[in-house]
Amino acid sequence: MPKPKKKTWVKSKQIIVDVGICRYCKKDMTNLDSFVSFYGGGHAHWQCMKEDDDLKQKVLNSVEEQIKEEKKFDW
Repeated sequence: MPKPKKKTWVKSKQIIVDVGICRYCKKDMTNLDSFVSFYGGGHAHWQCMKEDDDLKQKVLNSVEEQIKEEKKFDW
């Protein structure tokens, strides 16, 4: 049975790259942060995007409830 070959290369060190500025909080991001990239360009922290999406959903739900309440009294 052949012996496995020893690695002769050295693993490179981690490279830190500046990704850009967050769309929501305007803070600088690196590739070590958890982030998303958008199709049209730009980046955002994952947590910032999630908080903004949650806020939009709450607003949408409240508007839908207001419409339902108005339709109840629409003669």
